[in-house]
Amino acid sequence: MRLFATGAMEWVMSKTLDDDVPIESKMVSKSVERAQNTVEDRNFEIRKNVLKYDEVMNEQRKVVYAIRQKVLEGRDLKDEALEAIEEAIVNAVDTYAGGEHPEDWDRDGLLVHLKTYFDTGVTEAQLAEIADLEDLERTFVDEAFALYEAKEAQVGTDRLRDIERRVMLSVLDRHWREHLYEMDYLQEGINLRAMGQKDPLTEWQREGYDMFEAMMALVAEDFVKYVFHLEVVREQAPAAAPQRALQYSAPEGPVQGRDAVLAAVGGGAPAAPQAAPSAPGVAAQPSVPDAPPEPVRVDKTPGRNDPCDCGSGKKYKYCHGR
Repeated sequence: MRLFATGAMEWVMSKTLDDDVPIESKMVSKSVERAQNTVEDRNFEIRKNVLKYDEVMNEQRKVVYAIRQKVLEGRDLKDEALEAIEEAIVNAVDTYAGGEHPEDWDRDGLLVHLKTYFDTGVTEAQLAEIADLEDLERTFVDEAFALYEAKEAQVGTDRLRDIERRVMLSVLDRHWREHLYEMDYLQEGINLRAMGQKDPLTEWQREGYDMFEAMMALVAEDFVKYVFHLEVVREQAPAAAPQRALQYSAPEGPVQGRDAVLAAVGGGAPAAPQAAPSAPGVAAQPSVPDAPPEPVRVDKTPGRNDPCDCGSGKKYKYCHGR
């Protein structure tokens, strides 16, 4: 029976290969269909997860690009500047004075940290008298707003708006690039959270939101530092140089120089140069005419077979040509 089954299978295969007749089997067809459905379902879940991961980054892009669009359109950023100042101060107060008990507040650290933003005039004695958290925040916020208004009056409204746009665009682009690198690094290892019985997508959304909030806080802090520490230097126009009498210093002569130009313009011969006046008490020297130049003589060297110039009668090559 085994030999018969083997021979029958070989015959079926040979007929299939020779006649290109497809193999029809319900069991094989269902197995292939189940495998295809499994692969398609898995790919669909992968695409769905990729879309969910990308939705987190898409929401962050919308926030960042909305700010950049306002900057590029040249809109007024004064409201954003005041919000950034208040946000930076509130974050600093929450960091150094976030406890419920005022005796646990780090007032010295808070004062040192806020001085990196602006030159605050609040002293340690005044800070020690404040026991309410809201009063502490309002004290520094009001002082920062007053300094901001003074800076605007000093620099000028239009110029300060232009500086704010430039600063915001530079700071936002720099921190956004760093945030994208950090998010890529987070996504590479987020699937390992499944080993700790945690949903990788949920962890990605939670940590991505925290990282984005931290990035926006850094943008606000750097923006406040740049705005408060900027110094506008007005360039003064250089003083006009005194005018000097210019003298022509080209070579004098009949061909080139001032005389030739005057002669060409006036159509006459150039005027003869006048003798310089002599000093008083010194007799003027009579002009001596220049001696005619002597002609330059060039002696021809005799050939080797020519008679020598010394008059010996010998050929030049046997006499002085040796």
